[in-house]
Amino acid sequence: MGRAYQLELSDPTVTYFLDHFTHARVVRAMDRLGMIQDLHGQMFNLAASAHDNALALTGEFLPAHPQDAAAATLHGVLTASIPNPAGIPRHKLATGENWLIAPAEITAALAAHQRAPHDERAAVSALIDEWDPWIDFLHTAGDHAGLRSN
Repeated sequence: MGRAYQLELSDPTVTYFLDHFTHARVVRAMDRLGMIQDLHGQMFNLAASAHDNALALTGEFLPAHPQDAAAATLHGVLTASIPNPAGIPRHKLATGENWLIAPAEITAALAAHQRAPHDERAAVSALIDEWDPWIDFLHTAGDHAGLRSN
């Protein structure tokens, strides 16, 4: 078991897979380098934003069918992002719930990576074989429409 990340809106689909243990090591390293953002107090705003996004998707304030409302709300939650992120929200890496990791979140994470001391980045790269390919994949995803965690 592990985690698959797919480029959003890519044809053909491009997937990057990390096994369970490597994924855990990558997330810990990202956290250590300041690439992950904890949203704690911002989760309410994120949920409200997701609800607003769902309403905008349906074009109605009261969708005609409850399943349509539920699907639109779910889509809104999975694609919601805070303005001016400081990194990738932890929950989007911790669970494979089909979260959209937006280009702005990826760009913020990569900027944090660049700001981290060179010796720390080099140590992570030396300890985790998949680190450099993962960073390359994040660059690719940031230049496109983001990626989905599955």
